[in-house]
Amino acid sequence: MGRKKETLPVSGEPIVRTVINKLLASRKIDELVVVLGHRADDVGRALSGVVDERVEFVGNRRYKEGMGTSLAHGVTSCSWGADAFVVVLADAPFFRTGDVDRLIDAHASGGRIVVPTYGGRRGHPVLLDGSFRGQLEALGGDTGARRILEDNTDAVTEVELDDEGFLVDVDTPDDYEAVKNGIGRP
Repeated sequence: MGRKKETLPVSGEPIVRTVINKLLASRKIDELVVVLGHRADDVGRALSGVVDERVEFVGNRRYKEGMGTSLAHGVTSCSWGADAFVVVLADAPFFRTGDVDRLIDAHASGGRIVVPTYGGRRGHPVLLDGSFRGQLEALGGDTGARRILEDNTDAVTEVELDDEGFLVDVDTPDDYEAVKNGIGRP
């Protein structure tokens, strides 16, 4: 995009701050690891004043190698013995806290990999059981956790949601223009 998209305001608040606040609104999330990479200081400023004992900020010096390294670094920074990992994109602020809670509930009911769907389309956040920790920590490049989902299709539980906000992310200037004033999501 030519700009640090996570710091752009949507409805007056930096995108990454909206994401973090929605996650902190869930009492089902025990810890929140925020991985900082490219222009970490800008993202840190956007999160200035976010205070919660569940939040830990970690830096990823290998961010140029791709998002896989950030995901691996984030998982490595989580407490040992974590039941599951909810992978959330910093450029996708239109999910609902209640929907994250539904993913966590689906995991508690036996789902090992839990993905939200709307009209047959998958989106983020995605939840992966703690048994995938080693595979997540070994990620590199720019593929993220997609390969884990592809290699473990039998472990995937889809949770159909009644709102498509989780499908919206900000990747291009046109995306940003379309959502900079919000899309009516709580």
